[in-house]
Amino acid sequence: MSVLDLARQELRSIRPYVPGAYEPGCIRMNANESPWRMQGDKTERGLNVYPPPRPSVLTAKLGGYYGIEQRQILVTRGSSEAIDVLIRGFCAAGRDSILITPPTFDMYRLYAAIQNAGIKRVPLLADKDFALDADAVLAAVDGTTKIVFICSPNNPTGQSMARADVERICRETVGRALVVIDEAYHEFAEVGDFLDLRNRYEHVVLLRTLSKFVSLAGVRCGLVVAVPEVIEFCRPYCRRTRSRRRRSRSSSKR
Repeated sequence: MSVLDLARQELRSIRPYVPGAYEPGCIRMNANESPWRMQGDKTERGLNVYPPPRPSVLTAKLGGYYGIEQRQILVTRGSSEAIDVLIRGFCAAGRDSILITPPTFDMYRLYAAIQNAGIKRVPLLADKDFALDADAVLAAVDGTTKIVFICSPNNPTGQSMARADVERICRETVGRALVVIDEAYHEFAEVGDFLDLRNRYEHVVLLRTLSKFVSLAGVRCGLVVAVPEVIEFCRPYCRRTRSRRRRSRSSSKR
């Protein structure tokens, strides 16, 4: 099966909006842009012109830094927006669910609740340094479960999840659910990342952010790392591709 078989069927049939191409020196009347710059605007492109719908230069730099193909990257307004986009794209309201492993990052729960998606909770094993309970996670995945969220290193407990547990969950959820591994803090971990699992399993998605290790929280830049099919599917529902002038309303900063 294709990984997009897990996505909401009604969204897969929507034809994405394609903005007009930017041509230097041309006035894009179809975009209703003013041909005149605001007084004092000394920017290269001019603030009277809409920014590119896709940050291609940034995507190229991120791809080079992380060693990831550009077509596997979707830039988002922090990894919080990535969580929102994935839940909206794969969980139908009132029908589908996500699985989380508390105590963990609370935005998974919040965005699922906003989408009216169910929330399955499989607590971490507190007596085993908050390790994943892989047996319980796999037992809880059913026909409604569309996304399993794993945060490693975990927020707020700080420990990295055992590779054997994460790999087992990835292996045994093929064709059943996305496995989203939130690596917002992976640069601070003593163990490696899970990029090898993303390369081996098409249903594995990674989340990254520049807010932590390079001290760029004010930039609000995160990214989704997934197979190109997932990236292209999610792109139209990412607010960055529609308007980069809207401020984040998230109460948590990632």
